[in-house]
Amino acid sequence: MQRAISVAGQQRRKFWGNHLRAWQASGQSQVGYCRKHGLSCKSFVYWKKRLVPRVAVSLVEVPRLQPAPALPPCRPLRLMLGNRYGIEIERDFDEQTLDRLLRVLEER
Repeated sequence: MQRAISVAGQQRRKFWGNHLRAWQASGQSQVGYCRKHGLSCKSFVYWKKRLVPRVAVSLVEVPRLQPAPALPPCRPLRLMLGNRYGIEIERDFDEQTLDRLLRVLEER
């Protein structure tokens, strides 16, 4: 049986839900966002645990690649997906594997 949520509880839920969405869109750290908006970090974490659904992690099988010919060293491309994922892409990456990985992450 579900419990009824009081009006004050609904207002708190809406208040924190709005802040959590704004934080996710901001690209800031949790602490930075809380400082900027005068929010309690402990309350922020509490409401984040209550309102943000946890994402189940699934593994993607990555096929073994044949050794590539030696290429001159270069810095990897770093792809950031919001605040949650960072992917470093080397020069000799496998396009199909990257495509599969991105599709899995988009589903989350």
